[in-house]
Amino acid sequence: MKILAAISERAAAEGLLFLVIGGNAVNVHGYDRRTMDLDLLVREDDRRAWDELITSLGYRPHQIARVFHMYNPIGSGLPPVDLMLVDAGTFSKLFAAPHSGVLENQPISVPALPHLIALKLHALRHGHAERQFRDLGDVVELIRVNQVNLASPEYQEILDKYADDTTRRKLAEALPEAFGSESSGV
Repeated sequence: MKILAAISERAAAEGLLFLVIGGNAVNVHGYDRRTMDLDLLVREDDRRAWDELITSLGYRPHQIARVFHMYNPIGSGLPPVDLMLVDAGTFSKLFAAPHSGVLENQPISVPALPHLIALKLHALRHGHAERQFRDLGDVVELIRVNQVNLASPEYQEILDKYADDTTRRKLAEALPEAFGSESSGV
């Protein structure tokens, strides 16, 4: 049984909700890039239940932080699984209007495109330096592939909240067409 199917089955039985994020969500939104792990967005209130679920499937904790739990498989052949823990309000907002896709022949829900871009921008602002290149590349390609208008009020609000000045400048340089008439002022 593939790991996503096992996780989905167990999570459903235990009433645990999740969204697929990371590289798999990027793929569902049209930018095909290789990913080696399975990233899930879950409620932080469910942290213990998720830990029990993942470890019961043959994983051991690799790195545990307040908002990010990483698990490696004990045996070979399974991908690492990472959990991003968010508060109930954030989870509800993202889970209320998901985007549907398929992974490992399994139906999945991923964050809607604006929410995924916001998550990636948040990671750029607060994440590890070694992730910056990949996360910025994901944002650029998601915007390009989906022809996102960054000058729209929705995306301006996302940029104002999650993108620092350096990221805004890099986006404007890489995607001047996405900013429309505002590209010169970003």
